Amino acid sequence: MSAHPRRRVAFFTIGQSPRSDVVPEMAPLLGERVRIDEFGALDGLDAAALAAMAPRPGEYRYATRLRDGSQIELDAAAAEARLAEVMAQAEVMAQADAAGYDALVPLCTGTAIAPMRTLVVEPQQVVDHLVAGLAEHCRKVGLVVPLEAQVDAFHMVVPLSCESQVVHASPYEADPGQAERNFARAGRELASCDLIVMHCMGYAERMRAAVAQAAGRPVLLSNRMVARTLAQILE
Repeated sequence: MSAHPRRRVAFFTIGQSPRSDVVPEMAPLLGERVRIDEFGALDGLDAAALAAMAPRPGEYRYATRLRDGSQIELDAAAAEARLAEVMAQAEVMAQADAAGYDALVPLCTGTAIAPMRTLVVEPQQVVDHLVAGLAEHCRKVGLVVPLEAQVDAFHMVVPLSCESQVVHASPYEADPGQAERNFARAGRELASCDLIVMHCMGYAERMRAAVAQAAGRPVLLSNRMVARTLAQILE
């Protein structure tokens, strides 16, 4: 990598950084001359602080990853507030010690991000608007989300013009055999769809391939959609 990269981007997870499961999937699409810094909304929090962010009964929740690879569920509102705080701090620090970031990218397709001084590539907006465009020529779109509790509450930022079906399969399942079965089940359940979207930045290529093989349908990865968009911005 060049000693002086032409572009600088910050990735923000609602879990703990680094996201060794996501960033290596995205980095090759950005090119070697892009410097990536990672930040986590849960970085530096002790057990009590993590417990305070647990989902509240009846409220929407997120699934994310801790540094050790384990899954944690967070209250959506608490996670978004903490993420916004971490993003603002990183933006200020970068502007103080260098030229700042070219883009800020939250690694979550469910979070709503307030406008900032730096360009924000918001995955939920990128993924949902692209899917809505593709749905104009579909009869049925399938969506895979991490948690069973998210299935009934799931919504797009823009409505789809066709029928949709939502199923769950966690990208953070510790048992590889169970994970493989979960993705195969998700694919079979969505086999009647024209298009399937893995609606979480934590899904990897091997998970996409498992769903596609079981469904026999085209399957899109959220992190890849975001990375390709970001790559063109950073060129």
